[in-house]
Amino acid sequence: MSIVNTLGRLTAAKALPSTLSDGTPIVGAVIDRLGYQSALLIFSNEAASGSPSAAVASLIIEDGDAANLSDAATFATLESAKDIKTAGLAQYSIDLSKAKRYIRVTEDTTYTGGTTPANQLAADVVLFDKDVDTGPAVVYGR
Repeated sequence: MSIVNTLGRLTAAKALPSTLSDGTPIVGAVIDRLGYQSALLIFSNEAASGSPSAAVASLIIEDGDAANLSDAATFATLESAKDIKTAGLAQYSIDLSKAKRYIRVTEDTTYTGGTTPANQLAADVVLFDKDVDTGPAVVYGR
């Protein structure tokens, strides 16, 4: 059995730090995806507080050429009405081969009813399928 060192061909980034969502859109950090053709987005949320009758989130990926994403446009809609009333974890595979250099995640929750409803949520991105040669893979053991 052999182990291949692929760390030069993937990287992780914090897309949305742990944030209390109160229904105001949350715009994530800008991520430079130069060379990476794919991503895995991991989205987690705690159960909604404030007893809403419904809590649904939209998740989009925006892309652009400007490092500050002043030219941001929607690249992909991952969810338009994800139920986040109860705690959960979701993973999304994203083909970035046609995305511009910079990306970010935007989350927007809509609550129905309740008293000051909110959710604690976070998202991480793992970029992979790097198309820039990082040299030969290092193989350990047999």
